[in-house]
Amino acid sequence: MKIVYFECNMGAAGDMLCASLLDTMNNSDEIINRLNNMGFDGVHFSLKKTKKCSVAGSKFDVLVDDKGGTHTSINDIYSTIDGFNLSQRVKDNAKAIYTLIAEAESVVHGEPVAQVHLHEVGAKDAIADVTAFALIMEHIGADLVAVSPVATGSGTVNTAHGIMNVPAPATTQLLKGMPSYSGDVIGELCTPTGAAILKYYSCQSGERPLAVYDSVGYGMGTKDFDRANCVRAFIGETEDETVFELRCNVDDMTGEEMGYALEKFMKSGAKDAYVQSITMKKSRPGMLLTVIASSDTVDKMTNLIFKHTTTLGVRKIQCHRSVMDREYIPFSDFTIKRSQGFGTEKEKFEFDDLARIADENDISLFEARKILEQS
Repeated sequence: MKIVYFECNMGAAGDMLCASLLDTMNNSDEIINRLNNMGFDGVHFSLKKTKKCSVAGSKFDVLVDDKGGTHTSINDIYSTIDGFNLSQRVKDNAKAIYTLIAEAESVVHGEPVAQVHLHEVGAKDAIADVTAFALIMEHIGADLVAVSPVATGSGTVNTAHGIMNVPAPATTQLLKGMPSYSGDVIGELCTPTGAAILKYYSCQSGERPLAVYDSVGYGMGTKDFDRANCVRAFIGETEDETVFELRCNVDDMTGEEMGYALEKFMKSGAKDAYVQSITMKKSRPGMLLTVIASSDTVDKMTNLIFKHTTTLGVRKIQCHRSVMDREYIPFSDFTIKRSQGFGTEKEKFEFDDLARIADENDISLFEARKILEQS
């Protein structure tokens, strides 16, 4: 499993995040060429090596011939992105990031999303940063993106709406649900674009996950401080699969209702879902529901738990799951599932084949297994 971890001790901006990933690559020129040929008129991309406080890294620059378009609506931005010569997946991800920005601005200004004017984040250089990041992430193919607590800085910043406290209102809205702190730097460290990118891609927050990291990149910012102004990106691999156990206690649902919920979870992509009998407050018999979710389905499964159960809270426990490699070997009348890994090899008949043979011959599962073992 490929892991990307962003260390945001000096905040995050779109250009810094792009540069941190490009700094890990030997073929970054190919990505820059793809960006310069994606069909964004009046925009030119470049990457150069630089240093901050004697730390070497990369600076990602977007040169815009025309600075117009700073009051763009979300639909205008969607149309712009749709016109790029990029894969549909990259365009969909870029638009999804902008949806988060528009929704945050909508909350801040109390206006419908369609009527929000995106000002600075609607400028060409911001659209370029978001789209570039989506392209770079497609190239890397990460299975898990983790983010450190994000430093926002403090003080004030000049915006199209006047002087605002740091973090800016839209940034504050976007960082909801993510660990962040002001730190001791006076100035804006985390921009709305940077916050939106992290919010969209991040699967987990906190310390760097256990993995073998073979690449580290430094994405440099524009401003100078008394410490290196950069985002650091770690790229590594782990044999373990990260999953989440989503748990809640329920004492006011029937068995039929819970059974229906379990079916919904499994059909919607849960790796497993089950209940255990427990005793709750006031000695009430209840159920402990556990849903196993992959990193990219945690939010979806959490929403389904709230939708299909009566619980008012869900506990999330991150786990590292070791998984054996599996293959299915078909024969004329049955299939064998073979598992290998960790110095062990296992084989078993598929249950559906056993059940079918037992039903067809009016015999037990034990007898059906003996028949297949002798075949």
